[in-house]
Amino acid sequence: MITDYRKIINAELNQNLSRYQNSDQVLSAMSYALNNGGKRIRPILLLSLLNDFGFDYHLGLKAACALEMIHTYSLIHDDLPAMDNDDFRRNNPTVHRKYNEAVAILAGDALLTEAFNIAINDLLTPKQNIAIIRALADYSGLNGMILGQEIDLASEGKELNLTDLILMHKYKTGKLLALPFVIACIIAKQDQLFEIVDKIGILLGRAFQIQDDIFDVTKSLAEIGKDTDSDRKNQKCTYTTIMSVTEAEKACNELYIEVENLITDLPLNDDQTLSLIKSLSTRQY
Repeated sequence: MITDYRKIINAELNQNLSRYQNSDQVLSAMSYALNNGGKRIRPILLLSLLNDFGFDYHLGLKAACALEMIHTYSLIHDDLPAMDNDDFRRNNPTVHRKYNEAVAILAGDALLTEAFNIAINDLLTPKQNIAIIRALADYSGLNGMILGQEIDLASEGKELNLTDLILMHKYKTGKLLALPFVIACIIAKQDQLFEIVDKIGILLGRAFQIQDDIFDVTKSLAEIGKDTDSDRKNQKCTYTTIMSVTEAEKACNELYIEVENLITDLPLNDDQTLSLIKSLSTRQY
């Protein structure tokens, strides 16, 4: 079913893009970034959790697409020369290399802005739509991902400890991975679970980041599809600069076990989410 979700999300994203008729390069850049081989982990998590709560995935499809658009915008801007200055993403040129910096900035801006348009779902109540839009803004904005990006930029060239890294990635990676859990709870009317699912997402984000840091020192551009020396080039502290690869792998495995245990404790009717988390724990790129 996870593979089916990916196809459904891809189709919905492209259908949304087809609504725009007058743009030339910016729309092309948006489409290029969205169709550049993304794993769709965040939207699939949302739809899987809805299924496990016993709800129709259609109730979350628009929010799932909005979430993927916000994630994609963040990658476009993260790759820019003023940020990480990366040339490749998913084995293809980054958007500013494929087009130019101005078009990349506008494409990212458009994805972020249009995400809030797309998130509104007539199948949900006005209260639920408002809650979803608020969550999208909170978790991706200055209380969420943007704060993590700011901490990351301010940390370049500095020695950080484990506590510093955990704080950074709570926001930079964790918040966007907590967001699908939170939105699923809004739709399923499981507000009492907000605190625990936020914790699940934050822990998952840390595990995900540790995996990426390990890949950057153990795999090649061809294997993972992006520049593997970006962090070194930008003088960034990572999990593999403050601990060995073996220690990082151990920490990652422990985090995944904790995430799986917390998901098992949720009042779920199915195990799609748990299966997805298990597949993420063994991912190779």
